[in-house]
Amino acid sequence: MADPQWHDVQSCFNACALTGAAAFFAGIEDAVIVGNGPLWCYFYALRFLEHSCPDIANRFFCSQVDNNAVIYGTEEALLATLQTVKETTRPSVVFIESSCSVSLIGDDLAAIARQAAMPCPVICLESGGLSGGLQEGYRAAAKAYFSAIPLPQGLPRKAGTVNLLGATYGYYNAVSDVQEIKRLLGAAGYHVLACPGAGSCQDDIAVMAQAELNVVLHAELGLETALLLQAQYGIPYVAGLPPYGVEGSWDWLCSVAQVSGRTKQALAIAGQERALLERRLRNATQEMERIWGEMWFNQVLVAAPASTALGIAQAVRREWVDTTRLTIIAQGGILQPQIPAGLGRVIDAQKDGQALADCLNQLTAGLLLASSNERAWLYRSQQQAVVYQNIALPVYDEIRLSHRPFMGLQGAVHLLECLWERYIAVCQHP
Repeated sequence: MADPQWHDVQSCFNACALTGAAAFFAGIEDAVIVGNGPLWCYFYALRFLEHSCPDIANRFFCSQVDNNAVIYGTEEALLATLQTVKETTRPSVVFIESSCSVSLIGDDLAAIARQAAMPCPVICLESGGLSGGLQEGYRAAAKAYFSAIPLPQGLPRKAGTVNLLGATYGYYNAVSDVQEIKRLLGAAGYHVLACPGAGSCQDDIAVMAQAELNVVLHAELGLETALLLQAQYGIPYVAGLPPYGVEGSWDWLCSVAQVSGRTKQALAIAGQERALLERRLRNATQEMERIWGEMWFNQVLVAAPASTALGIAQAVRREWVDTTRLTIIAQGGILQPQIPAGLGRVIDAQKDGQALADCLNQLTAGLLLASSNERAWLYRSQQQAVVYQNIALPVYDEIRLSHRPFMGLQGAVHLLECLWERYIAVCQHP
């Protein structure tokens, strides 16, 4: 932009670290969050989390510091807020995080919390957005939680139990995806003990050490936690690409079974569901191809948080469409242990910020799997022949109120439906 003005606004794909840290504790159902900072930062994080946690305002508070507090300290405002928390809620844990400007003051949050004499554990974190994005904030909050509240030692392991790590309501469609993952694991004979950061209460998290295995859903969020829990409690973990597509979901289940010492015979029920869906999808796809032709794209661009982008790109390449060129824009940093060979061009958006704009400028008559930001770019450049599907936040042109996952076997059906419907719409109105 040659001459930027005050009213020029760019909506970023990634939220700040303060929002990411709040997202982890928003996923602990009986936790209370206190944002120590101005209302602007609070409302930004609150609005972000309300999409998946509509009642989050009942347990997300703000100290509402003013300009004087930025100079003289936030103790008075924070103590008043903690008193409100004591009087109106009964949390299992209170999380206090400071915003960017307040983090510069250097207030001793832990000392202020001790002065407040809260009736539950209090975890404090400097999570100013200048130090990273959503993923960094989420990882820092998870580390702070397990450092402050150790798991009980000596509990017996329970056969057939797992924990789900690296899930967050801060990702698009996450509520439906977590439900589908739990259903899929249940069909394979597993019971999820806890899913910290995506729906578990503190009592659930307290028995995590009894699990046979930790299953990492999004590596950029949960891999560090899995390594921490392995080192401290000896819980093995598995961290592959998230389960997108029928084949991707089956491979994911098989990897869980392999690490937990099960044979593929233990996956018989899930295998039957997989075979039925494959026949159903094959018949439906053949019918559509007879009418509309093969769903082929010269270019496919996938832009989303790293694990989502890589997992969906693998399903695109293996199952859903044929393409000459596949490009993956991995946002939020790549922590995936292994990127499948031959998947396509993978670009780390944190290291090459211009790559996404360049790829969008070159995308013509292709497939875009991304967010409303990327779609808006296409509208501005008048690229109307591109087939588009939301897979990441922010999303401004779609509402989701029903259970329609992207992950797992049911997610494979739903996403293939979406792709065909959008492809047919473009064929009808080129």
